[in-house]
Amino acid sequence: MADREAIIAAALGIGFARLTMPAVAERLGISHSTLYRYFPSRDALAAAAADRAVDAIEWPEPDDDWRAFLTATAWAHWRLFAAHPGLAQEVTALRLTGPGLVGRENRTGVALLGYGFSAEDSVLIMDMLAELVTQAFLAVLPQGSDDGEPGGDPGSSGGSGPDDGSGPDDGSGPGGEFGPDDGSDGGAGAAIEAARRRRRELIGPWMHTFDPRLRGVLADAVAGSPAAWFERKLGLFLDGVAGRRR
Repeated sequence: MADREAIIAAALGIGFARLTMPAVAERLGISHSTLYRYFPSRDALAAAAADRAVDAIEWPEPDDDWRAFLTATAWAHWRLFAAHPGLAQEVTALRLTGPGLVGRENRTGVALLGYGFSAEDSVLIMDMLAELVTQAFLAVLPQGSDDGEPGGDPGSSGGSGPDDGSGPDDGSGPGGEFGPDDGSDGGAGAAIEAARRRRRELIGPWMHTFDPRLRGVLADAVAGSPAAWFERKLGLFLDGVAGRRR
């Protein structure tokens, strides 16, 4: 007999890009009416699945170093979206929200207040940080797309980045493209490779139109690791944040 936990697990197994109520019912071998006793809509089920995915990630606790905390928080977001292709699109389209996502943002904001940032700046920083990570995954055509990008069934994620909050030294995310020992399967690696491939498809044909002084940097960004380029953008963002601390 399917229950709420089994339904959420089935939704995560299917993946956000392919998630439909009929697909979940078929996976569990139950009727649609049974599903609707637990979730009134597909989006309500997606929100519950997103909360479960958020809870499976090991998020950093604030310490004395605000920059290390924000860096580790950014890489935790990265692992979340890498492990669950399609989730970034769900969040950006405002199709879902839930206590897990909201609670995570609130804890980040409260930590920023403790570091001496104003309430307004705390909200701006936590919002921009989340958007910075989300944007890195929006170009990915997730599993179930018309172009057939690989996805696989995303697994849950755990693990964390380095304790000092430092980024990768090999062009990938901490411990690899999507973090160390995160328990994810091939879906995470496929999402990263899809991001790399999509950037080449979008920018490559237009590279010759850029100023020669910019062309080499852009070529390296397009051909290189998405995580390495994200790390550079994150560093620039945090440099700006530093000037807002009271």
